[in-house]
Amino acid sequence: MTIRRFLQAWFQDRTGMALKRVGFGAVLLAAVVAVTACGTTTSATTGGSGNEPSEITIAAVSPPLSLDPAKNSNTAESQEYMDLAYEPLIKLEPDGSLGPGLASSWKYLDNSQTTFQLNLRSNAKFSDGSPVTAKQVVASLNHEKSAGGPVAVYVNTIKSATATGPHMVELKLIRPNPTIAFILTQRFLIGDIVGPKGTKNPESLGTTTDGAGPYMLDPSQTVAGDHYTFVPNPHYFEPKAVHFKKFTVRVIENPQATLSALQSGQVAFAKGSPQLAEAAKSRDLNVTSALSSWYGAFILDRDGEVDPALASPLVRQALNYATDRKGITQTIFGSSEFGKPTSEPTVAGYENEGYVPELEDHYPYDPSKAKELLAKAGYGNGFTVTIGASEAFGEGVQVAQALASDWGKVGVKVDIKQYPSIEAILPPWSEKKLPIVIGGYDAQPMYIFSEQALAPTAGLFNIWEASEPKLTSLIEKGYAATRPAQQGAAWAAVTKQVVELGWFVPYAAGATVYFSVSGLEGVEISPVAFGQNPNLLHY
Repeated sequence: MTIRRFLQAWFQDRTGMALKRVGFGAVLLAAVVAVTACGTTTSATTGGSGNEPSEITIAAVSPPLSLDPAKNSNTAESQEYMDLAYEPLIKLEPDGSLGPGLASSWKYLDNSQTTFQLNLRSNAKFSDGSPVTAKQVVASLNHEKSAGGPVAVYVNTIKSATATGPHMVELKLIRPNPTIAFILTQRFLIGDIVGPKGTKNPESLGTTTDGAGPYMLDPSQTVAGDHYTFVPNPHYFEPKAVHFKKFTVRVIENPQATLSALQSGQVAFAKGSPQLAEAAKSRDLNVTSALSSWYGAFILDRDGEVDPALASPLVRQALNYATDRKGITQTIFGSSEFGKPTSEPTVAGYENEGYVPELEDHYPYDPSKAKELLAKAGYGNGFTVTIGASEAFGEGVQVAQALASDWGKVGVKVDIKQYPSIEAILPPWSEKKLPIVIGGYDAQPMYIFSEQALAPTAGLFNIWEASEPKLTSLIEKGYAATRPAQQGAAWAAVTKQVVELGWFVPYAAGATVYFSVSGLEGVEISPVAFGQNPNLLHY
């Protein structure tokens, strides 16, 4: 599990909102079960009248947090539901480029990059036949703001949205933002526009969808928490892109059960894992992957409030030198196809947005250098540090044990606090009882990462609200940069400073993995677009 699913759990814990993973009410569930208990789709495909099967079933590792984009979390798993029913303003293509969605074009209206204009296509309609208008796009963005869900952090970068014409929307941004087009894609959900029925009655989005995407939920063929069936939106603006008469997303939480379902033909596509990749290949399944996240230790107590030694940059650098990245990466990910050692908190694919190739090897494994730095910092005899870990978050316990072994060789004793679940580790984390936590983080532009993990207001990943003058200055320069050449250099400088400060101990860039049956096409991902868009799947 990486950052997006983790933040979903944190949001629930902090707000106390009843954002249960099953987005349907008990009354509806009872009614749906009565209708569909004997008719659940179990095969991956059913032959149609043409050459292409008329139905497809894919697997998801969990039910949706909600069917409302405003209350969902922007996980790759959520996209398997949201992308079917909701068309984004801007499409994130499999190669990471941006393409037209509901917006046919977009641009900044000023050199400061604080005013952004979207020109909407004129032929888009929601699944009830109502037109997609600028006024409704504004209503949907305002719904995202008022819902206060897990993705509100993204929509809150927009100060205001105004319809300046029937199909033209103008956004005022809180600061220069070179990533706003990226944020308005399906990856972050706020670009998934909800129709007038949904914005007028948000509660209805617990049991139905109201989007302008290629499909719409069919409640009569859906059992909450088990499977979700979608049928074509008769008003979709690009009917040739709708490949199936029925598209079912089946919830299978156990990885081995997923693998068996793929092999038996019950499902055609599913999220996979590096650990099961060889088994999948041996069963003639296709394996698609992209190095899209980074994994490691988040040093949270950067001012040394609980563990004083961590306040020293020399100590944090020593921990980085003391980490055998190659060894840990091999243990956790196996093949280099699924894991690559790194020292920086981003991955290749984010060139000009913070990724610096030479920083991957900034901290070679060097125990002697680590001991030298510890002695220079006044900890030549070592010290004890506490690490929080959960197997539910980035193979945390196994990684913590590996770090304990590595760091122990330079005199640093590790006290591992193990937690059985995400929900269990959240309280001590948010209560500042865990100076270091092990996990994974979906790579993003450094602009977004700064807001989520570096700024004093970042929240969970800077829970002690730490700041450092030079880093703060560099981040402000990044925010102020408005030309691409300036932005690339500015965010590269931020990444370099973060690495030198040792606020994190990354050990690997890790892969997002998908398994699919032979003959299924359209399985395409990249480091930037690593959530598979199910609308691309076809035979």
